[in-house]
Amino acid sequence: MASVNIFKRRKKETEEKVEEKVEKKTLLEELCKGDNELYNTLSRTLLLNPEMTKQAGKIDARVERAQEYEKNKDYVRARIEYQVAGELALYEGKMAQIQKLFKKATETDPTYSNRSIFEYFAKKENAEKAIVMAQEYYRHTTKPAQRE
Repeated sequence: MASVNIFKRRKKETEEKVEEKVEKKTLLEELCKGDNELYNTLSRTLLLNPEMTKQAGKIDARVERAQEYEKNKDYVRARIEYQVAGELALYEGKMAQIQKLFKKATETDPTYSNRSIFEYFAKKENAEKAIVMAQEYYRHTTKPAQRE
């Protein structure tokens, strides 16, 4: 009979651990404080490794590549380049570039299913809020040597 009690105890302990995991929030969720639209936008536009992305090309180089893809009618790749350039601008906190680049990404590939992510940045107050949250997120996640 003692062995049955052990299994019940282990099952109860496992259930408690699962409940604990569910209750924990990510840093981004905590920063967004229940703003689901902001959370969804930033979860798809924040860079996981900004320094690696910056090494792969600066904003201007990304825009040039996107324009080249547009000339060749490769709109999906053009949108991706504009998106990455916009994400780099978000990392650097450049409001005008953020709005311009995400708008261009929206226009370049009108069939993209997640256009609402880019359209979020069209409103100035949304873009400002996103910049503040992104800077706070990067302040917590990047090493001091990585920040400029």
